[in-house]
Amino acid sequence: MDWVKDFYAKQQQWSGVYTSAVSDYNRKRALQLQSMAGVGRKSVLELGAGGGQNAFATAELGYDVTAIELLEESAVHATGLVRHLRNGSLHVLQADFYEIRLGATYDVISYWDGFGIGQDSDQVRLLRRIAQWLNRDGVVIMDIYSPWYWARFAGQEMSFHGVTRRYEFDAFGSRMIDRWWPDAAPEKGAAQSLRCYSPADLKLLLDDTGLVLVDLEIVPGGMVDYEKGAYIEETSLDQCMQYTVKLVRAY
Repeated sequence: MDWVKDFYAKQQQWSGVYTSAVSDYNRKRALQLQSMAGVGRKSVLELGAGGGQNAFATAELGYDVTAIELLEESAVHATGLVRHLRNGSLHVLQADFYEIRLGATYDVISYWDGFGIGQDSDQVRLLRRIAQWLNRDGVVIMDIYSPWYWARFAGQEMSFHGVTRRYEFDAFGSRMIDRWWPDAAPEKGAAQSLRCYSPADLKLLLDDTGLVLVDLEIVPGGMVDYEKGAYIEETSLDQCMQYTVKLVRAY
């Protein structure tokens, strides 16, 4: 998975997404975590935290958040948010969550908008690590990419600030491919490939990971109406870009 760091570094360079301000969307994600995980002073481990915007919003609800982020620039931005906290706590670790050794367990583990990197065996390896980090009564809250949406909108392109983004879909592997390139130098582009799972496929993937699926939500998974250029938050499972699952320990 050598492409991972290169892709996210270039995505940041071209869009600035990981050094943006904390938004209403980030606060909505934090409220979703609170709804699915419960209120109270809980410990939260966030994987792939980006610039820390969701982690910050979660901490502000009174949680003690540990955020793991691969890229140095994004981790530095997340660390910079800590001084603005008025509630909870936020601790940022720059590391690869496939490799890091953690000496603690957590009440909640979240992974927003990123699950599916690598092959099924990589997902299983990560899920087993998550199960080991999770407290006995804890919950995992994680976004899963929907195959139906990405198959339907394969070929969709958009351009901004001299960069073009194109969605593709590998039907055989059930993978969303997100390709970016600078218009002046297409050969310097980058792409990410994320495995998409139906809920039935996800349940099969969870076998022997120590985790089970107990709930899912499709808001704010939403969809984009590309003709109108509008984001539609409330839609159906077969229409949404991604859905959010709640997992617990199997035993």
